[in-house]
Amino acid sequence: MTVSPSKKKPVYAALSITHQAVELVVFSPKNLSIEQSFSIGLPAGVIDPDLDLVADSATLKEALKQLFKSARPKVSEVHLSVPATLLRLVEMPKSLDAAGLYLSLSSEAERYKAFDNTEAVVDFFIVNNSQLPSNMQQLMLGAIRSDVLATYQQCFKEARVKIHSVGLEPLNVLRGMAGTGVLDSLVQQVGTDAHWGMILADPTHVRFSLWQCDQLLEFRELAMDTRNFATGASDTMLVEDLLEEIRRTTKTLQPVLWMTQNIPAPLCDALSGHLECPVRSVPLGTAINMTQPVSLAGIGAAMSSVVPFPFDLNILEGTRSLSSPTAGSSKMASGGLETSGGGPSWLIPAGLASVVLGGLLSAALWLLAVSVASQVPGVQSKVDGLKVEVSGLQSRQAELKRKAELDQTLIQILQTAKIRNFVYVALADDLKRKTPAQIWIQSLEVKDGLTLTGKALNHKAVIQFAKSFDAAPYTKAVLIDSIMEGTLGPNLVYDFKISGGVNLDKSLLPSAPPPPASAPEAKPNISGA
Repeated sequence: MTVSPSKKKPVYAALSITHQAVELVVFSPKNLSIEQSFSIGLPAGVIDPDLDLVADSATLKEALKQLFKSARPKVSEVHLSVPATLLRLVEMPKSLDAAGLYLSLSSEAERYKAFDNTEAVVDFFIVNNSQLPSNMQQLMLGAIRSDVLATYQQCFKEARVKIHSVGLEPLNVLRGMAGTGVLDSLVQQVGTDAHWGMILADPTHVRFSLWQCDQLLEFRELAMDTRNFATGASDTMLVEDLLEEIRRTTKTLQPVLWMTQNIPAPLCDALSGHLECPVRSVPLGTAINMTQPVSLAGIGAAMSSVVPFPFDLNILEGTRSLSSPTAGSSKMASGGLETSGGGPSWLIPAGLASVVLGGLLSAALWLLAVSVASQVPGVQSKVDGLKVEVSGLQSRQAELKRKAELDQTLIQILQTAKIRNFVYVALADDLKRKTPAQIWIQSLEVKDGLTLTGKALNHKAVIQFAKSFDAAPYTKAVLIDSIMEGTLGPNLVYDFKISGGVNLDKSLLPSAPPPPASAPEAKPNISGA
């Protein structure tokens, strides 16, 4: 997740929205702990699980107001974590620039039914895959509906809290695992050569991924109603469906461990018995001043502005993420995703405040950086200022490029419409002049091609009528599809169908007439007459 450039101090607060609850997390970089956390459950139906739509914005607004009132000092800006409507592994050419890649990924997402009648706002990162051709790259694509994002924006606007950045829940779960040391401890336990899997469930989807060390090897998404998972441990069909999707994900590989989220323990035990390897829930974070656990999605979002931890996810070679939403638009910001690791082992139930193992090294490096930076405040301030200016210029350049592309598209649309209008007028005029008395037209359709049906008194009239369009500049390959005998009362008639291509070349348009020649300038009369 990238945050937008700002001269203000970094934002350490995050708000995680799921189908079941909203959670506010405030992270402290000083002692590497969660300073505050508050959570409010959402009634069923507030978030529509089928399309991740906000079905009851009034209840969501009230929950947000309560959360922000609880935090002291008052939170004015947050990193937002929301459910992903779509997650896919896709392949794209490396030759695409940032704007082209974003447009291609948006188009890919909008092919799915969940994005009918709306645009997709996408988040993605590049996945390391050495098996692809040199001109291709693999990306993890995440997307949400633009109208849903607009609803979140309105809710936060009324709560007078700014959205600093937007990230998707499954990706923030991975960031939270890295930041709290869960991922690091998992790799240490299973070994760097071993494979392990992850199963993330939300009300309508189950997402399966296969890993080796910290590299993503495979990802699959299955549409499934998971609301019956709590009572599904003894459901043979449910367990078989999950096992079948696990086999498709792992193929011939055998993971030594599976981690799950939102899957109850009895169902984990049932899967473990069939897979003959441990299946365990991902542990939630714990920290100071909390009466309940903190979700990994909230932790991952809150750590977005923290100094880098020693551990970094190899899958995040280059990233593009959702930037700070602005009124009426959702733009893509570029930059690197900072994921972090070090902290409590998931095998040892310790709080984030006691991050000693991996976090001790992180804290030492961070304190050293702060100490050095404090000795040269002027230089650091200038460097930060230049970074902000460069980032602003890059954003402006991308905006101008997108505007130029949009202007070019509008010009093409207008020119095509102008050509079509010329074709319609010319065709109507020709039909009026060329239609013989032995023919009457019943229907005419002009789209990508020309289709004309009617009746005639004889074959010859149809043939001559079709040939009369051979020399027309706006048609091509005009053919008679059929001539069939029919009757009209007591008379014998012939039903016919004629079709052909339509030429929409701009050369059809008449050239503009030359400007009228100006009258010669009168010479002054110097004769004195």
